[in-house]
Amino acid sequence: MVKSTIISTAKANSLYWLGRYEERVYMTLHLFRKCYDRMIDGNPDDYSHFRNNLDTKGKYSGNGEFVFGMLYDEDNESSVISAQNKAMDNAILLRDLIMSETLSYLEMSVSRLRHCRESQEANVTCLQPVIDWSLAFWGSAEQRLRNHTALNIMMTGRNIENLDIQIRFGYSFERVRLAFDSLTRYNDQETNIFDGNTAAIIDSLIVKDKFNLNDISYKNELLTRVNKLTLF
Repeated sequence: MVKSTIISTAKANSLYWLGRYEERVYMTLHLFRKCYDRMIDGNPDDYSHFRNNLDTKGKYSGNGEFVFGMLYDEDNESSVISAQNKAMDNAILLRDLIMSETLSYLEMSVSRLRHCRESQEANVTCLQPVIDWSLAFWGSAEQRLRNHTALNIMMTGRNIENLDIQIRFGYSFERVRLAFDSLTRYNDQETNIFDGNTAAIIDSLIVKDKFNLNDISYKNELLTRVNKLTLF
């Protein structure tokens, strides 16, 4: 077995954010795919939940503008293309760790996003390869990233982003609890990843008798704690 080796603070930060941004790309497209038809053709109430959770600044005036902007607006840090660009930026700094084969999936995704934007195709069908390459990226990373500490840090970022999105979109207690439990196993394998006090508070919040994502105060506290969980 390959032993974990020391990772610099700068690389740890890049690994963490690479994990977060690439999971953001995947999850945003996954959610788009589930409700795209409703956003385009349906009553605004059919997609308002989705829109309110992603377009936090309310900058897009209509559903078509919202869809195009959330896919391709590079000035919107929540857009798919913005997240993909940031994932790519971090990956370039980590080329020696993740290897060129893994990086290539991000390069293809950036190229595909720009092609679809230039073609004015604001639909998930055009972007299906980006979803597929995101999954391929994770498979390649797990296979080729020989430094176990680096992989655990990147997977921590991935799982924190997944947990954040599940909370924002009102997933069930069972799904959120499972996501948190999956996340904590990376802390079990490494030291100096989580803030122990914050982890304990999150653990105490995600319990059946307290769990209520319709309570805005509870939801905001949970999101705040999740996003302050790591020590990076």
